[in-house]
Amino acid sequence: MTCEIPVSVVRGGTSRGVFLRVRDLPRDPRARDALCVGLIGGPNPLAVDGLGGGASSNSKVMAVGLPEDLGGLPWEGSCPAGVDLVTVFAQPAVGSAAVDWNGNCGNLSAAASAYALDAGLLEREGERASARVWNANTGAVFLLEHPLEGGRLPRTGEYLMSGAGGPGPRIDLRFLEPGGEKTGSVFPQGRTTELGDGVRASLVDVSNPLVILDAAAEAGVDPALSPAELNADAALLARLEALRREAGERMGVPGSAAVPRVACVAPGTEGAAVDVRVTSMGVFHHAVPVTVALALGSAAALGGTVLDAVLPAEPPGETTIRHPKGTVTVTAETREDGSLVTAGLARTARIVLTGTAFVPGAGEDA
Repeated sequence: MTCEIPVSVVRGGTSRGVFLRVRDLPRDPRARDALCVGLIGGPNPLAVDGLGGGASSNSKVMAVGLPEDLGGLPWEGSCPAGVDLVTVFAQPAVGSAAVDWNGNCGNLSAAASAYALDAGLLEREGERASARVWNANTGAVFLLEHPLEGGRLPRTGEYLMSGAGGPGPRIDLRFLEPGGEKTGSVFPQGRTTELGDGVRASLVDVSNPLVILDAAAEAGVDPALSPAELNADAALLARLEALRREAGERMGVPGSAAVPRVACVAPGTEGAAVDVRVTSMGVFHHAVPVTVALALGSAAALGGTVLDAVLPAEPPGETTIRHPKGTVTVTAETREDGSLVTAGLARTARIVLTGTAFVPGAGEDA
C-alpha cells in the first residue's frame, strides 16, 4: 500500500526536514517508523527514493500539531497547559531502517511556528508572532518569536546566520526553564565526571543530553581540521562513539543513536569564546546542532564544567561558539541558585515546498 500524506520540506537553521501534522503519524510504532524511513528515502544511504539528503542534518522528520492531536500516541496526556503547539521529532538513521525518537532537533524547532502558520494550525495577526511550543520527545517548552507578513513568516529577510546559505527572517528561539528534560538534572553526573579510562567529561542535559570533552586533552580532536578530515579517522570515531554510549548509559538514555551527542571543545579563535567539533549520529557534524549550542552556552553560564578550561578568564554573558560553518551566539539566563531561566539563540527558516508525499509500504497501523 502507498500512503499519500501532505508534507512540507522545511529548512530550519542549518537543518532540513520533512514536516507533517501530528495527527497524520501512525499510532502503531512500527508503522510510525516505516513512515519516517519512507519519507526520507531510507534505508538507501543516498535517499534517492525520498526527501532526505544522505546526512543526518537533512534526513529528519518533524511532526507539528495541537495538543489534542496527541491522542493514541505515546505522549498523550503529557502535554503541559498553556502551549500553542506540540512537536514530535524523528531522526531516521542514514543507511538503515532505524528511527530514533529520544531527542529533539533545535534547528527544526525554530521552524515549527512557520510551518504551523502555513498549514493553518496557527493563526496570528499583526507584524509579530509568538508561539509557545512543547516538544514531546524531551518535554522541553520553548518560545518562538518572529516577524509576520500576511499571517505567515515572511518569505525573505535580512538576518544572516552561519551555515544557512543566505539571509532570512530572524526567529528568536528561547527554551524556557531548560535543563533535565531527559534525565531530571542539568548535570546528572555532577559538573564533571570520568568516562572510560579516566577521560574527564561533563554530562549536560539542556534541551538534549550532551557530552563535553576537551578536544585536545581528552578527545584527541584537532579543532583546526574539517569535519570531512575528522570523519576519515575511523579509530577516532569509534573511540568517541564508545565514550558516547557509556555516557548515554550513565545519563539514562541507553541505546540511542541520536543522544547524547559529543562536543569536543577548544579555546575560541577569531573572537569566539569557544571552538567546537560535534559528533552526531556517529560522524562529525557539518556545523553545530542548536541543542548542542544551547547546552554549551548554558554550561558556560553555570560554570564548573570541562568547558571552563577553554573559556576566556572572564566569560561574557553571551557565549559565541565557533563551528565549521561560522559562529552562533547563545544567551543563557541563570538564577542565584544555579538553575536556568532561559537559553536561546536566533535562527532563520524557510518553507522550501509543500505538497503530497507518496510513501510505499506505509500508512497502515499494524
